[in-house]
Amino acid sequence: MQNLSISCALVCLIVLGSAALVGAFGVCKHQISAVLVTGVMYLLAALFALFTLMIIHFKRQQGKPHVESDGDGTIDGVIGGQQGMMITESLLSARIFSTSWSLDLGWGGVALCTVTSFFWILLSKIMRFNPISAMLV
Repeated sequence: MQNLSISCALVCLIVLGSAALVGAFGVCKHQISAVLVTGVMYLLAALFALFTLMIIHFKRQQGKPHVESDGDGTIDGVIGGQQGMMITESLLSARIFSTSWSLDLGWGGVALCTVTSFFWILLSKIMRFNPISAMLV
């Protein structure tokens, strides 16, 4: 599951890099279709970033250790027995994940990509409108 998350993150970075190139070309050469494609690519990058964060979220929810004893005398795969119960609990506490600022930064990145996509698509609509031809009509 970790490889899938890394693959989604790499696809997101590749799409963002190519969107920057296509967007720069679209703005410099006044190509409306390139600007519209850039907006769609930012939306695609937001989707893959969303997949990445959801995979991380569900992996961390699944990875929480449980303290009850298994049938073979181990606790979540850690051998401890009755005497080493305190040692086993201290080892299991090292396996608990806690989220911090990086996960919040990732969700902020998804929101930023979505808003940026909206602005690129809006720019393509503005570029399509020609005020000189509207005055002639």
